[in-house]
Amino acid sequence: MKPLSHALSRNGNNFDLVRLMAAVAVVYGHSYLLQAPDGTTDWVQNALGFDGFGALGVYAFFLLSGILVTASYDRQRSVPRFVALRIARLWPAVALGSVVTVFIVGPLFTTLPLREYFTTGLTWSNLDNFSTIVLKSGWALPGVFEHNRFPVDVCAPLWTLPIEVRCYLIVIVTGLLGLLSSPRGALIAAALGFLAFALRLHLPPHLQIGVRQFADTPGGYSFFPEPFFMLGIALYGWRARIRIGGLIALALAMVFLVFRDTAGAQPLFYLMFVYGVLWIGTTPLLRRFVPRHDYSYGIYLYGFMVQQCIAALAPQLSHVMSLVVAGPLILVCAALSWHYVERPVLTWCRARLAPQRAVLATGIAPRDQAAR
Repeated sequence: MKPLSHALSRNGNNFDLVRLMAAVAVVYGHSYLLQAPDGTTDWVQNALGFDGFGALGVYAFFLLSGILVTASYDRQRSVPRFVALRIARLWPAVALGSVVTVFIVGPLFTTLPLREYFTTGLTWSNLDNFSTIVLKSGWALPGVFEHNRFPVDVCAPLWTLPIEVRCYLIVIVTGLLGLLSSPRGALIAAALGFLAFALRLHLPPHLQIGVRQFADTPGGYSFFPEPFFMLGIALYGWRARIRIGGLIALALAMVFLVFRDTAGAQPLFYLMFVYGVLWIGTTPLLRRFVPRHDYSYGIYLYGFMVQQCIAALAPQLSHVMSLVVAGPLILVCAALSWHYVERPVLTWCRARLAPQRAVLATGIAPRDQAAR
């Protein structure tokens, strides 16, 4: 068994494969939500009784994000560089998605005359990417998808982006406090993150601080994604002491199966799930299946949008047939987003930041530094 720290080295992990699997799980879970009932239901949710494919995909995203985003801050040791990389990762794909939403999806599917569609304030509000990423303002177009089984919403997964941004703020604050450079500090940082998650801050019209209603989980979820991010912070801090092995993963699965009908089944499942995600993300057995390109974010953004289009055109398709039709279209959208927007912006941003890191470390400006 190798420590988690070994997997965090370059080309030493399968995290892109885990992200791809998580994105596909979210798309698969949404197929039951968007298409008319065909007599089948999410078999994972049927087996567990609490979470399905979509929820597990989101949890996996947040768990890996907690580990990798904390690692990014620890490498940068600079708030401006960290923020620049986070913006480069989140914003360009959302910006492209909002343009596709307003100028392609809207005109094709709106029931309004195009003149009225393009003169409505609701149409242009979708280009406000700040509200989308920070203020939890989803994409909704006049006359679009109003008669779908899941009405109006063009891209439901956008609700997780403001949560992700708030988790980034936890990393920044705890990083500035110097908590992310030691195992004990990482535990304190994760605890502070849990505390911030447990408290609800209301600003207008009066400042109010309350305790989160833990029974009020997101629709279709039995838990929340934020604790998985905080757990990722702690896992990064203890990366040198956490050993990942297939036998432990198998043992945890067996323990869950033995106690699956007890009151402790859900926490035991999450323990097995977290360790299983780490095992999939680190085992050399799956290294050959790691994709060359990271299409996961594009699949996450465009999956629901394409599925809504399919549901509007053919609502009676079974969820399997809808996936067969939507799958290639989602993959094309994700590939275009990655190759022409996400990767070029990330490459440009990293190329500008790399010389600064080298100067700070050595005092000598390199003549040429390849982007990571």
